[in-house]
Amino acid sequence: MNSKKYFNRQNLKNVLWGIVLAITTFVFLFFILEVVLRVIKIQSDNFIMQDPVLGWTHIPNKEGYSVGKGFSVKVRLNKDGFIGRDYSYPKPDNTIRVLVVGDSLTEAFQVEENDSYSRLLENNLKSSFNDTNFEVLNMGIAGYGTEREYYVFRDKGLKFNPDVVLLGFFSGNDFSDNMRENINPEASFSKSREIKNKIKLFFRNHFTAWRFILRQKSRNSILAYFKNINKKELSQGLGQRDDQTEIEIQTNRSASLIKNFQKLADEKGVDLIVAILPPSGQVFGKDESSDELHRRLISFLKKERINHVDLLPYFKEWATLDSSRPPYLIPDGHPSKYGHRIMADGISGYLINFLKKHGNF
Repeated sequence: MNSKKYFNRQNLKNVLWGIVLAITTFVFLFFILEVVLRVIKIQSDNFIMQDPVLGWTHIPNKEGYSVGKGFSVKVRLNKDGFIGRDYSYPKPDNTIRVLVVGDSLTEAFQVEENDSYSRLLENNLKSSFNDTNFEVLNMGIAGYGTEREYYVFRDKGLKFNPDVVLLGFFSGNDFSDNMRENINPEASFSKSREIKNKIKLFFRNHFTAWRFILRQKSRNSILAYFKNINKKELSQGLGQRDDQTEIEIQTNRSASLIKNFQKLADEKGVDLIVAILPPSGQVFGKDESSDELHRRLISFLKKERINHVDLLPYFKEWATLDSSRPPYLIPDGHPSKYGHRIMADGISGYLINFLKKHGNF
């Protein structure tokens, strides 16, 4: 067989032109998609960068829009990568600082900054103590569980010398998230990985189409199946746990993490308060597993004498008395501005009594 017949200069040129045409077509379609997405504004700006320990964190000094079904709000991150204005590390005189850590419910990218429960909490405290200034720092980050929130408190929050740390525990997914988290506090990026991450961050920051493609990829059921198939085989090999066993394991894991939180807070002279944030299904429906997890968590907190406020009764009362103002966004599932008001009022009532009992007011 004469190989020259198939690998002559003309065939090579045709192959190269085919590659150039494919790349050009992709770039053109990518550009069209970019323009369309920017015009219709259905994609949020990027606020996330990779972190060697936590996996991901907020980009400091980033401004943009958070967009989803039922909301489009302006987001401003401060120099430390959290919602709100910049704060000095030294605490001002005659000031009580409350540090709030949690997941997306605390982060509150679905409502205006002034409507988040952190900001409303600050306003409520200021109006209740005229002679004392209050600063409530919102350090919530979407997707975090209790272990990541512990490291936010330890490595970032303590720099601000807080008097109180409020752990926003979302009973809708924190129990399960706490089973998956596996933090390596000694992690570090290699030089090659640092460069790779910078390239990824550039594309995420500057191209709406790139973020759109990544989002669709994460939602693809076929890709998700092949990604999780090994995990399913592993779980099958270990045997299936019954519901009660799973509930007990999840409760014990979360209890252990909260104990670590309490220990660190005690060592640093900071008062810990756990705010239990309920999901919509628990407020409006009957979810036996969530109810059982909720009861076990309350029992643990009482037994260990850990300060806590259960917000489920506040939501249920609101749902009964005022159905015209839904506390959750539909179908997003995050609290609406009314939901944040419920959380702020419930936490405020508890914290005001707590401060009056333990402080010099």
